[in-house]
Amino acid sequence: FYQQHLIANKTALDYLKGRKFTKQTLLDFRLGYSPASGQALAKFLTKKGFKTDEIKRAGLVVERHGQVYDMFRGRVMVPLCDSRGAVIGFTARLLADEPDAPKYINTPQSIVYDKSRNVFGLHLAKEAIRKATFVVVVEGNLDVIASHQAGVKNVVASAGTAMTEQHLRELKRFTGDIRLCFDADRAGIAATERVIPLAQKTEVNLQIVGIKDGLDPDEFIQQKGVDAWQKAVDKAVYATDWLIEHYQKELDLTS
Repeated sequence: FYQQHLIANKTALDYLKGRKFTKQTLLDFRLGYSPASGQALAKFLTKKGFKTDEIKRAGLVVERHGQVYDMFRGRVMVPLCDSRGAVIGFTARLLADEPDAPKYINTPQSIVYDKSRNVFGLHLAKEAIRKATFVVVVEGNLDVIASHQAGVKNVVASAGTAMTEQHLRELKRFTGDIRLCFDADRAGIAATERVIPLAQKTEVNLQIVGIKDGLDPDEFIQQKGVDAWQKAVDKAVYATDWLIEHYQKELDLTS
């Protein structure tokens, strides 16, 4: 449903083309668009014979004043899949400029979608992870898509939520070498620090990938190219060394 609506929506297609995503990438990640009308999906699924309760529990609609409305409206739809590739939820990015609306929203927790353990892109990355013997974890789902398109496929994300012990355990099934590449802003640095004790607890080897100029991986690949991205990944620093380096810059060690 969402994929067919993407083909028909010029604004959504132009946005994805602007991010330099190819047609093959749109198909590989099954990207789509949710119509802005408010009840398009609800009506479509009701016609297909699904009950309102089922659609609600799947996190696709909300009920207000006895009326059923689509959960996602006027957004680019990024499917969230389990490690086998079955769709279990969505991340949705707003297209219109609405100051009060959140830029990204996710499917709420459901029977099939558990955000504390869902790793975005794992179904498409697992073979590359096994081959490379390590995995790179980035913040944004679109960063994962950009990296895969550039040919670096052992890259996943924690699907718009903080990294948890369960995320690390899920990744440990494929490799014990985990490299984080979060944004270089305060929130990204704090998120990186929070993962260090979790990595010790789950007994994985944690390294940190540094990107210059405060770019996210998607912007970095577009501006500096795939070779620079591959080099940054290869030059990952052991988590403890990264921590010491970070605080050497932040604090006056002579006092």
